[in-house]
Amino acid sequence: MSSMELEVKILNINEEELVEKIKKAGGKYISSSQQYLRVYDLPYINQRYFSNLYELNNESIELRKDIVLERIKNLFQEIDQLLSEEEIDFLKRNFKIINLSHMFDLDEKQILEILNSDELKELINNYKSTPKKWIRLRKTIEKKENKEVKEKTTLTIKHILKDNKTNIQQMQETEIEVSSFEETNELLEKLGFSYRSYQEKRREKYILNEHEIDIDTWPKLLPYIEIEGKDKKDIKEMLDILGYSFNDTISCTVDEIYKKIGLDINNMKELKF
Repeated sequence: MSSMELEVKILNINEEELVEKIKKAGGKYISSSQQYLRVYDLPYINQRYFSNLYELNNESIELRKDIVLERIKNLFQEIDQLLSEEEIDFLKRNFKIINLSHMFDLDEKQILEILNSDELKELINNYKSTPKKWIRLRKTIEKKENKEVKEKTTLTIKHILKDNKTNIQQMQETEIEVSSFEETNELLEKLGFSYRSYQEKRREKYILNEHEIDIDTWPKLLPYIEIEGKDKKDIKEMLDILGYSFNDTISCTVDEIYKKIGLDINNMKELKF
């Protein structure tokens, strides 16, 4: 199922002091876990578009055309999250649409004309890698407070959406539980998704006022906390309780944190303790 959360991080924390703050505020320790991750890239955006467009233009079966159009529509929802203000103005001027998804409010003839226009092809050809959307396969071995050990493997599509001018990262996650880390990896590779990197991390999980607070430790990084909330006010309440403000937070992906210490983990096959 898909879920949407705003999330912020506070870097380089003193873990003992933070845990003490959480407990004094009435928080409760839940578990410690070791996580094993494989990260997979999606095909280039322009490749996905042009292959779908070729299929659409050469398909004679109406049902198949409808399926391809739905794939293009889903792809456009992704590109809309990346459009600049200049590109939005370009769409308004040339096609009288406010974003790519808006195209599907038009009739089929207009849609096909826009999809095959040189202007749109040129725009989409600028979009290659998919920097804000990826596939994650994760195995978690979790030890709970009562010493129970639980193993769980999940397959997730992670998609960073526009922050809606909140300056807080908005993450959409579509996740299912799968039975096997290795077998799911094999299935993904059969589908053409060879994993880009293997990663490991540790997590301490706490609950405070029905909010999950995660203390994450990655190789070569000091621990940091991650706080999620349904809106900015929700996150602010948790920061206030823990004695922080938004000035103490950062809203970014882990690879951006590594770049701060001079490491490009997107160019590393393994990231292990």
